[in-house]
Amino acid sequence: MRSTVIFAALTILSLASCSRAYYQTGDYDYFAARHRTIAILPVQTITYGRLRERPSEEQMKIIEEAESRAFQMSLYAELAKRSGVEYNDIAIKIQHYSQTNSKLEEAGIGIRESWDISPERLAAILGVDAVVHTTVEKEYFLTELESFGLGLATTLAIFFSNNPWWIFLPDNRTSEVRSTCTILDGQEGITVWATDRSEATYWNRSHRDVIENITRSLARRFPYRNQ
Repeated sequence: MRSTVIFAALTILSLASCSRAYYQTGDYDYFAARHRTIAILPVQTITYGRLRERPSEEQMKIIEEAESRAFQMSLYAELAKRSGVEYNDIAIKIQHYSQTNSKLEEAGIGIRESWDISPERLAAILGVDAVVHTTVEKEYFLTELESFGLGLATTLAIFFSNNPWWIFLPDNRTSEVRSTCTILDGQEGITVWATDRSEATYWNRSHRDVIENITRSLARRFPYRNQ
């Protein structure tokens, strides 16, 4: 499921014109007309950099799932800001991320497990018409997740306290964060809309700012608006 969604999203994005910020299927109007509520799924996070000191499997799970929640929370907040009755606002009900995560937990589905489950099944569990699947790829971990209220300050401090090397990489560049966001129909499971975004991080730049810049950009392109 995970590889299929990523491949499909990247393929359709590559087919779009370079001047376009998003891809929309020819049947988008048909699908969008029957969507009433959507859910933002826990964001899939992938770390591909070569770390000098590899975290344990449990540490990796804790950090990546915290990153997932941080992106999910931020994307919901940015979409909520653009929802309402004003002209060109996002005109669809967005399920709160806490409700989404609670329903997944009640169904015995963890954050990581949700990344590999079909959109049809997830939509049925969540009681929504479509789901928003986002993948974030980065070279290094984001270390300021406690700023999202995730309570990870101690865990992250222990892991990173003796590894300040990411601050001194060439050109002060620490990583590039790449994201792909897709909307998948809850009945047929097909992608009806997709976009992507890249953001560079630097030693003197807040990781929270990076997350919010990415989700803000995705939200600005989001569909379900008056034309």
